[in-house]
Amino acid sequence: MIVDYLRYVAFAGRLRDFFDRDLSDYVEPEATTGQHLRFAPECIETRLGWRGQTIVRDLHWDPHARDLIFEELKEKIGVAIVADGLSGDHFRVSNRPPTHLYVELRAPQLEIIVDIHPHHWSDRYLNRRSYHKTPVIYRKSGPATGNAGVRVQEASRAPNVHGTICGIFLVNDQPVFALTCGHILRLGSEALVEEPRRVWKLRLGSHSACLGKTSHHSMSDDGEIQQIVETRLDASLVKLKAPAALNWRGRAVRAAVIKPISSLLQEEPVAFRGANRTADTLARISAITIRKSIDLFDSERLSSLTDALMIGHRHPMYILLPISRPGDSGAALRQGFSFAGAVTKENQWYGMIVGGDETSAYATHAESLWGWAAEATNNHNLEFAFCI
Repeated sequence: MIVDYLRYVAFAGRLRDFFDRDLSDYVEPEATTGQHLRFAPECIETRLGWRGQTIVRDLHWDPHARDLIFEELKEKIGVAIVADGLSGDHFRVSNRPPTHLYVELRAPQLEIIVDIHPHHWSDRYLNRRSYHKTPVIYRKSGPATGNAGVRVQEASRAPNVHGTICGIFLVNDQPVFALTCGHILRLGSEALVEEPRRVWKLRLGSHSACLGKTSHHSMSDDGEIQQIVETRLDASLVKLKAPAALNWRGRAVRAAVIKPISSLLQEEPVAFRGANRTADTLARISAITIRKSIDLFDSERLSSLTDALMIGHRHPMYILLPISRPGDSGAALRQGFSFAGAVTKENQWYGMIVGGDETSAYATHAESLWGWAAEATNNHNLEFAFCI
């Protein structure tokens, strides 16, 4: 259930050699479009029951007992964290993803998921294999593509190339930077934001207004999937035009709290809203993504997304239905509970949608995005807010 434990196993623990060295023994490098890791569903059912939803609910319903409940969760899973909060690696672009150290008291059953490009799919991938007793499951899946949010686009590009503003970074309560995906806005480009035309309270179409210029930019390198996993971000920061007087033209700015990676859970309900959507898309965290090939510009030039969250449908689907669609890139990933209560006021920020494939969406971690923004702007006093 604990996402950070999965990251530890994949990046520093017992399955590190599979993803760094032994993957080629299970699939040809040109055939795979991604690798993921999750808790086996039967393991969750056996140790927690109800897909772990009871403990997910308890963690968020009773914030005063959250630390105790989380410790009970680790005991039920069979792991313990070794972290004193005084030291440890910090996030850096192009470095290996940092993880806490975990001790496996009763190692839970995990599953490795290997994506196979449909052009390379064959019946042999229907047979499960294992790596040191960890099942390896093959999934037919092509590369991902870069797909009420605020619609944003680059002034010099076609109108259909657009994304969503994830939110804004504030300094001393003033909005200074807007955050979206790097494949939506290039470095130095002028950003346009779509705004409604209104006569009194009536909406009469929309127009584009200048948001500012992209001042900081990060993109995954083109090319084949690298053997050693390194953190790569797809993100842009737009320096807002006259931020003190902006006021988002009537939009509400809602303070957000960064959700620590160490507290994320597999099967946890989440939600996001792209610029083209009128309502939230309800989803769940279904696995961690070690690598995923992604075609960010619809050009068949693939980049590699690493250390991300795989986002799936809230409930199992019999049909092949994408959970994300064009325009969702940049959407903020938020908590997605269907019940009312104090938790709805916490406004936790989980990450940012980058793209999706036939069924899943992929999101970078909020902690990684904040760490990059703080380093890029040389300001560690940034606060994040959603714009709705």
